[in-house]
Amino acid sequence: MPALRVVMPDSSTPAAEKKNKRKGTATGLKAITSRDLNNGANLLVMMFNPTCGHCEEQTRLLTDHIFLFKNSRLVLLAGPMMLPYLEHFNQNTQVSGFPETILMGVDSAGFIDRTFLYETLPQINIYDHDRKLIKSFTGVTPIDTLKQYIE
Repeated sequence: MPALRVVMPDSSTPAAEKKNKRKGTATGLKAITSRDLNNGANLLVMMFNPTCGHCEEQTRLLTDHIFLFKNSRLVLLAGPMMLPYLEHFNQNTQVSGFPETILMGVDSAGFIDRTFLYETLPQINIYDHDRKLIKSFTGVTPIDTLKQYIE
């Protein structure tokens, strides 16, 4: 798996968020790397555009079946310019309600450039526990197709 670095809004500290709101500044950013995602299970990386209806549909399908994710994690990865649109996507899909399973942010390591097939969004790449690519799907993919890869 190519290097992965996901930059996302840091909403993990409510006190910091309140402090920043009082100051009139945005909440800080935090980064997650490939190393942070080593959990001995498959990793699903969904490349998406936060303004894409098909991406919202795929995300809702996954969150409706979040109970399948016992060990696997899901990373929703958008292009670097999409950071301002993540909050809107979250409001529509409620992905922040699954912090132990789903991470959403923007690519800051060129992962998308190295792995996107340039077919259609969303694209889901599935990596095994050794982080070797085992399957890629493009477009909205039925949960029955994905289920065999979710641990």
